[in-house]
Amino acid sequence: MSKQKRNIRPWIVMCCIGLISAACLGSSMVLMGSFLAPLSQTLHTKVSTLSYYYTVLVLTMAVMTPNVPKILAKVNNKILYTIASLAVAVSLALMPHFTSIWFFFIIAVIIGVAISFMSFTPVGILLDNWFAEKAGFAIGLCWAITSVFQGIMSPILSILIAKMGWQASLTLLALIVAILSIPCALFGINFTPAQEGRKPYGDNETAKKPSAEKVSTVSNHELFKSATFWILLVIVILLQFPAVLNQMFPTYAVSAGFSGAVGGLMVTSAMIFDIFLNPLVGSTCDKYGAEKASIVWLAISVISYGLLIMATKTHSANLAIISAGINDIFYVYLGTGITTIATAALGKRAFAKGFSYINSIAFLIGAFAMPVNNLIAEKFGGFIAVYLFFAVIALIIMLLIVVISRNHFDQGSN
Repeated sequence: MSKQKRNIRPWIVMCCIGLISAACLGSSMVLMGSFLAPLSQTLHTKVSTLSYYYTVLVLTMAVMTPNVPKILAKVNNKILYTIASLAVAVSLALMPHFTSIWFFFIIAVIIGVAISFMSFTPVGILLDNWFAEKAGFAIGLCWAITSVFQGIMSPILSILIAKMGWQASLTLLALIVAILSIPCALFGINFTPAQEGRKPYGDNETAKKPSAEKVSTVSNHELFKSATFWILLVIVILLQFPAVLNQMFPTYAVSAGFSGAVGGLMVTSAMIFDIFLNPLVGSTCDKYGAEKASIVWLAISVISYGLLIMATKTHSANLAIISAGINDIFYVYLGTGITTIATAALGKRAFAKGFSYINSIAFLIGAFAMPVNNLIAEKFGGFIAVYLFFAVIALIIMLLIVVISRNHFDQGSN
């Protein structure tokens, strides 16, 4: 096998994982937001009630996530991802025919199980298996694909819903999900390159063994007594609060006296920045080390909060829009950034199991991030207090990253 072919295949796998996550995860979570209002009107229910669809999704993912590494290691991944992709596509296609809100909660469980294999944990595990070098860049590029898909589809869906109705638009979205994800699942994904007789990208010696062994070598007792696990857990929990700010920009714009259009442009700005920030954050983590690069990026995020406060006080819409883009760093860190840090801190032996448990707990706590942030805004009369809260969180995370850089799992196990 030529070196060129050996090096190209991991990037093909990365693209396939990215497209599957973009189509299935992006459609069933982010893009579903476009359908809540017309759905609530059709079902004669409140949007707030229908939004419990997301609560069911998150809770299902929280239950599933600890089991994901074991399932990935034991099951044929091509079949697994084909079934998961088909489950999401069929579920979306069935939604226009539902006449009761309870059907949406039931289908949310099915979708939640499926997309548990497309979130941060499995993407990190798979790409860590396929990349001995540039794993951070690959993870960032993978999530950038999701950002591009969401950025393209969000305005298109708004137009289609206005012209065709939400039922036809959701059916079309289901078809797009199937077309993008199912071929990628059949063609692109094996758990390790060794299963194809290949080597990971950047590995010029021997192919990695399937990492079922790596998962089984770390006991729960060994993992839970490690300070690394608990420090990383606190970091991921803290990340949940500022990472949802992208979804709060429209609310912020109204509360700060801006027009609704400014709030929309802030979201668009963050989405555009997200496309290039994901691979940029990943590549700098590869080059300079996850912890060192993270300190710099998080310092920039603190500056963005200062800019947002300044935009609020000076009532500058342009500054608010630009600052929203810069602040997307935190959203990137909930995916690309924290995965690179977890890979470095937990190491090969503990990453799959440890990161799975961490994300499972974080999913549960993350469900309360938005209410807590909104409560702070209400109690203190605006978002300046929220931005100060986020800046403090960023500083605490920076401190914890310094601590964890000196306390990796493998070091603590020796």
